[in-house]
Amino acid sequence: MKRLLGLLVSLVLLTGLLSGCGGTPAKKGAGILKNAPGQEMKESAWPRTIIDAAGNKVLLKQPPQRIALLHSLYLEHFFALGTPPTASMGASAGTAMKVLQTWETLKPFAKTADVMDLGSSRDLNLEAVLAANPDVIVTFKGRHVEKVYDQLVQIAPVILVDFSASWQDQTMACAEIVGREGFARDFIKEAETIIAMAKENLSQHKNKTMALFRTDGKSFISRGNRQYYETFGISKPAGYPDDYESMSLEAVAEMNPDYIVFQDSREMARAFVKNQEAWAIWQELDAVKQGHVFYFDDSLNTFGPLAMRLTADKLVEIYSGP
Repeated sequence: MKRLLGLLVSLVLLTGLLSGCGGTPAKKGAGILKNAPGQEMKESAWPRTIIDAAGNKVLLKQPPQRIALLHSLYLEHFFALGTPPTASMGASAGTAMKVLQTWETLKPFAKTADVMDLGSSRDLNLEAVLAANPDVIVTFKGRHVEKVYDQLVQIAPVILVDFSASWQDQTMACAEIVGREGFARDFIKEAETIIAMAKENLSQHKNKTMALFRTDGKSFISRGNRQYYETFGISKPAGYPDDYESMSLEAVAEMNPDYIVFQDSREMARAFVKNQEAWAIWQELDAVKQGHVFYFDDSLNTFGPLAMRLTADKLVEIYSGP
């Protein structure tokens, strides 16, 4: 079935190419549409005014050539659009260079990426942002930028994206910044097709439950919300929350899922599981006895356009296994 799904995806993508969808994706869900030689996307005229997630009206006089990100969250969006950023901060811990070297969604770009590292987003360095000489600064709406917003706009126009919006809407928001709305619509349609085909494949496993977790090293933290389970058509165990919550091993034992997936730093997740192995209650879990404990890369926690495609691949893979 996995081989059949792969063949169907290939046929769909080939059909899209022949009908002028813009290009072919790379393997394992990290695909990027590419313009045909000499083909340029013709979008609405410049200058343009963008209303960002905070309601700010931001004037962009021309397509920005130098994009600075204040969080690695949006690296995949701009790489997917074929407009890699000039500079980026890392996640809450770590730097942009660490993200580029370790995140599975960004591996196809790691060798060719030329991104100035602005350090960790926990310590917003205005001097580093200024040194990047950006045409536009992009990040998500939140407290991390509120205190320095007035200083940032002295460097370059600042656009805030709504992280609570769907991955499709966030991708379109980024596309509007660089004038690639048509390209983004094609990319989104292609990704939605891949996800829909994975969902159809996974529908035959409705009787099997999966619990998705992160960990702080002390407890299980649910990471799949209601929308996540509905998107991929998989079943959550009884007692698994609809949103993100911390829980004990005893609570997980009551759920007794058929599959347990940690979507986190693999090193941290494996160390956490190692600690659980000392408890008999962990050893009695169905997922443990069946060898159904899996580790997904932390990059999938962006739930962005590349992460969603890669998640579709990985879910089909584990459900199709022994």
